[in-house]
Amino acid sequence: MKYSSWRMVYTKGPTLMSGGRRWTSQIISCPPRLQKTDNPLYSVPSLASFHRRSPNLQRLIVVLVALVLTLPCLVSGIPVVGDVLTHVEYQRHFSEQFWAGDLYPRWLMNSNKGYGSPVFLVQYPLPYWTTALIRPIVRFRPSPTREAHELGVFCFLALAASGLAARFWAGKRFGPLTATAAAIVYMTLPYILPFELYKSAAIGQMSASACMVLALAACDSLRLKLTSVSALGIVFALLVMSNLITAVLFLPFMMGYAIACRESGGMSLPRCLVSVFLSLSIGFGVAGVYLLPLFAYRHLFDLSGWAFLTPSYFSFVRGTSLEVPRVVAALSGAAIITGIAAYGVWTARRGLAWRIYILFLLGAGALIAVPGLGLSLIRASGLKAPILDIGHVYHPENMLVIALSTLALGVLAYCSVSRELLRWRDHTLMVAACGSFFLMTPWSAFLWNAMPTLATAIQFPHRFGAFLVLAAAGLFAAAIESGLSRRPDRQAVRSLTIVTSVALLVIVVGGFAWRAEWWWTQGLRRCAAYAYDESQDVDQMYFTYVSSDRLPNVEKLLGIVSDSDRVERTPAGKGDAKLVQGRGSVDVISRSPRHVVVSFVASENSKMRMAQLYSPLWKGVLLDQPSYVLHPKTSEDGLIEIPLLPGRHELDLVFDLGWPERWGVMLTVASLVIVAGGMAFERYSDHRTRQKT
Repeated sequence: MKYSSWRMVYTKGPTLMSGGRRWTSQIISCPPRLQKTDNPLYSVPSLASFHRRSPNLQRLIVVLVALVLTLPCLVSGIPVVGDVLTHVEYQRHFSEQFWAGDLYPRWLMNSNKGYGSPVFLVQYPLPYWTTALIRPIVRFRPSPTREAHELGVFCFLALAASGLAARFWAGKRFGPLTATAAAIVYMTLPYILPFELYKSAAIGQMSASACMVLALAACDSLRLKLTSVSALGIVFALLVMSNLITAVLFLPFMMGYAIACRESGGMSLPRCLVSVFLSLSIGFGVAGVYLLPLFAYRHLFDLSGWAFLTPSYFSFVRGTSLEVPRVVAALSGAAIITGIAAYGVWTARRGLAWRIYILFLLGAGALIAVPGLGLSLIRASGLKAPILDIGHVYHPENMLVIALSTLALGVLAYCSVSRELLRWRDHTLMVAACGSFFLMTPWSAFLWNAMPTLATAIQFPHRFGAFLVLAAAGLFAAAIESGLSRRPDRQAVRSLTIVTSVALLVIVVGGFAWRAEWWWTQGLRRCAAYAYDESQDVDQMYFTYVSSDRLPNVEKLLGIVSDSDRVERTPAGKGDAKLVQGRGSVDVISRSPRHVVVSFVASENSKMRMAQLYSPLWKGVLLDQPSYVLHPKTSEDGLIEIPLLPGRHELDLVFDLGWPERWGVMLTVASLVIVAGGMAFERYSDHRTRQKT
């Protein structure tokens, strides 16, 4: 029995064969504090030695692995891939305004060559806050590469946090050796390391990877108590501020896992649902500073232009890609892994219906590797044909490699867990893995076409890869613990060897597909970070908040060449103001992140143009007549135009979010105060109860 007060200890004894040694067993008493680690193989000297090591040493091992994996980021800064240009530009302006006193920059005054950007009304803030707080610690000298180096440090911290969170999650159920192995596997699985870091530089998703693991760990301990509910709520708030879309998609997974975990806590279903509801309420309350303005002003952004990306990011294979040796090798590796998993499913002691279903799913995934089939399914569903530019050359094929191989690892691990150790949470992980894989393939194109609004909001089907990796890592941990819990015979060793070998093969094949080894070595050799260039500083989201009738003029103003990624050098806007109608003069007195104070003299009704992009959230207040508010309008080139009164006045041009921002801050502060006060009261009550008993 796993958690009994007895355990089996294996010692060396004589065998019938001359000179041989074998493992014999004897039963000894085991103190209750060791019940969680009653695993026979932990008594093997090498494993027992590791098990006895300090937990801090094992956490240090996880951090060191993260350090090695992200060493190029620490040396050369964040990899020059994916959205790195956007992140570096955002971080530069965000950090400048943060340390200038704007604790939550919503309008980036110097973005878009000095014409400003309201992108942080919708953009997730947590990675940028974290990186801004890194600045006084790392103390990189001011330079065009400073933000790239700071984001490189963030990548290390995010990966290390993901590993430590995974170890914490696995450690709540399993022994130290299993928890450490699961943490390392989680960090190195293809979707997180090669894709999120070395292919996409997706800092929001990397931050979310750590938060999702912590959320599942909080679900493991969820009780109808304020401390437990608050822990899950705060973690979910961090997930929301890391990537809102991922957080919303993660909700069904998290709720299903919480319901599956109630068996260990003896909670009834209603109490479990109430606990989850309270956690989500706290989470959305803590994230109110981000969510309230987002939902109040989401109508100012037109995201329909992203809809065309959905078909481009499915997992499929094209005939032309089979001419590339690297793609063929990666697909062959995925096929081998899938074959091993299929054999494991066929020989597993599970129900026939379950085995047929899993084999059917693996077969459907392998069938997508047939050149042209995926594209045919997408076209048949009614979705637009995928638009693949040079940046997406082998994206569909490589995504199929990591999705199929990661699913195969999860399936094989699930089959390797003994029936006695299987829990409802393991079944939930298996369902999540299968569902995530299905939604990443063109087989789900018919579903997405039936829900166009949802497909437009999600944008990328590969977002579900984060849940697939999370589920596979959890099943891998269960398989390792199951192997360690058995008698150390040939079958146990064989099971452990196969699962760990397949996990290693998945990591190698996925890294090879995305050329992670090349990016890793190049990051060490190049030793040159991405340098910020003001002449190329154009927010890639500009078309979502600039009206369509002003878009051509704004593109000309910013130097954007239509239908290309090229940006020409054009004069930067420095927040200047000039009269465009009437007679008089204007002079900018001061500029701060959300305020521009202008002094003007007008002999008649005039009009002033400010070198900032128009937004309906700008308003002008005369300092000598505070009750008089001037409402700006948009000029032909998309800038702010303000009507001026005759006379000499000082005008304060303010970017004002109004009640949504104020109420958002109050909601966040109130939620944190309630959580802190409630937890303190609960701890005090528990202390008084213990004293009485």
